[in-house]
Amino acid sequence: FIRLKILVCVPPGWRGEASSAAMVLSLNLVPDEVLVLIIEAHSSRFEARVVAPRCREVVDANFKIRHVRPPVGQSFTIDFEVDCPYSKHLYCARFGTPQLFETEGDWSGSVTFLKWLPAHLRSRAHKDIHHILCASDGCTLWKLITKVRDQRCSGPSLPSEKAGHLTVSEGAADCGPTREVIGRLSETETQMLLSVLDYRRNTQAQPLLATAA
Repeated sequence: FIRLKILVCVPPGWRGEASSAAMVLSLNLVPDEVLVLIIEAHSSRFEARVVAPRCREVVDANFKIRHVRPPVGQSFTIDFEVDCPYSKHLYCARFGTPQLFETEGDWSGSVTFLKWLPAHLRSRAHKDIHHILCASDGCTLWKLITKVRDQRCSGPSLPSEKAGHLTVSEGAADCGPTREVIGRLSETETQMLLSVLDYRRNTQAQPLLATAA
């Protein structure tokens, strides 16, 4: 949380608890009005809550925090399909799977991308492209999914602009995951999901070796 850290002046050689105590002391000297302006400029008010108790109090008193239900079993899978001229872009992403990352509760994930072409247009075998996504990507995607679900529940009308098709499964594979077909998304919703899932847009995605399909 860079904007708050610049308010802290810690003498050289201070470490650990002394440094944390100095930061809390500095924050306590900042007027509420100034702290509110600083937090308003930050993209995530929720992250600001964990900086210090004072920040949590200011956020809770001045901002509306939306609480999102976590996925069943702390893991979920996304199947996302985007129609393109003469092809389909297919994404399969898994998050919070201990078997993949050996850390239960870690929302890091993996995504597999495939550009599907009809047989008469293929010059070679399809290739799956694999990438690792960080835990913050998993949190972002789950919040986007929750937002899409809420919008579908708030009204019967579907988006007028149709692009991607989304299916979400919650829970581990060996525990009978729940599967929900959310269906077609709007162009805006599609672009938001692709900003995380597509390795050409998400600069934090870490590549793995591609394999022939």
